[in-house]
Amino acid sequence: MELDLTGLRIEVTDAIREFTEKKIEKLAKFFEPGTICHVTFTDKSKGIQHVDIRIEYKSHTYLAEDNVEDLYSGIESLVSKIEGQIRKEKTIAEKQRRDGISKNNIENDDIETILDEE
Repeated sequence: MELDLTGLRIEVTDAIREFTEKKIEKLAKFFEPGTICHVTFTDKSKGIQHVDIRIEYKSHTYLAEDNVEDLYSGIESLVSKIEGQIRKEKTIAEKQRRDGISKNNIENDDIETILDEE
């Protein structure tokens, strides 16, 4: 997985770059090697940073963003959010294959039921 880091009004240091690469590597098992992961760091006012992680893979866009005080814990939580989105999509796809139900016919309540069954 290729990583594209951008800093807006903030310098992306080597420590931030290495930490982000290490955490994003957890997601690489879900994607093909050429997939690009865009991570944007924006410095807001008074110690608040905005972190945005976007992965576009095939016809899906996985997006997680948050305003955080600590970049490192923010990156960890956003990677967990993306991982949750991937697992949810995988669960729905498995349910479709198993039951022959189209994605449009699955209601939000059904999605919660599917996730609770795991």
